[in-house]
Amino acid sequence: MAELNLPSTITGETDSPIEGLTDFIGEAAETVNSVDEALGVLNRSLTSQGSIQFPSNLGNRSVQFQIKTRVKNKQRGTAGFSLGSLISLPIPANLSTGYNAQYGQEGLGVLGNQAMSMTERGIGTAQAIAELKDNGINLINEQAKAIAASASQEVAGVLGAAIGKTVGTNVGVGLATAGLAGIGVGALRGAGLAVNPHLAVLFEGMNFRNHTFNYKFAPRDEGESNSLRTIIKEFKNAMHPVADNGAFFEYPDEFLIKFPQDQFLFKIGSSVLTSFSIDYTPDGGSYFHNNGAPVSVALSLQFTELDILTKKEIGDDR
Repeated sequence: MAELNLPSTITGETDSPIEGLTDFIGEAAETVNSVDEALGVLNRSLTSQGSIQFPSNLGNRSVQFQIKTRVKNKQRGTAGFSLGSLISLPIPANLSTGYNAQYGQEGLGVLGNQAMSMTERGIGTAQAIAELKDNGINLINEQAKAIAASASQEVAGVLGAAIGKTVGTNVGVGLATAGLAGIGVGALRGAGLAVNPHLAVLFEGMNFRNHTFNYKFAPRDEGESNSLRTIIKEFKNAMHPVADNGAFFEYPDEFLIKFPQDQFLFKIGSSVLTSFSIDYTPDGGSYFHNNGAPVSVALSLQFTELDILTKKEIGDDR
């Protein structure tokens, strides 16, 4: 009768019944352990050299946070920067940027609107002011109702200059402001008219850009838990100041943020970390490994750029 080569799970034998048969499951487990150990060594090596990433198999597509450590020259009383730790994290799923301009509405008044109209027609600012000064009384006579009702400082100044020839400039300004305002408002109200404030939208500047990075990490082994703990410590340390003899604060560190492998994304200028929150129980319960490391950690980082964008920065892909 031919001998049957039954598996060890049936025969109970410890040795393989087939000569040369390898314990693939055992070798696979040893390989995984070896890889985990190697990754842990690599992470520790990167950390000791000032570079750290999460997860350990991050790959090329990432966002890098280069810490610019502030260095103070006590002899010269000046401050400079040196490059500190480099932190590499995945590109978040909610990556976005925004651009915001500041505009305000302001009532220019009759004379202000006339000056704007003159300069828009190509008349220089100095010439426009000179002509308004010479023709101010004529403009007031042409639109006396609106001028009296608005009682703006520019109108009061012009009227006061004329009245002040006989009763004194300050008194004249007071009479023009109080008397004409009351009379003008009453007359216009009775006629069912309202003063045209000559509103204009004025550019005031650009807002600083903010960028938020939200993550939820689940370390797969002790090495990644240690890496994540180091990353959190680096961010916390960089955003806080140093107390200088208790009387002053030395500015916190800055960050250079870039996407090294993504040419189609936007660039970010030198930034400061303005908000950093950490949730050690983001899954709705307290879940920890045997060594005390949390099973998952959620991070939220908000950065603010330090410079105002102009067309030059936009041309540099900001």
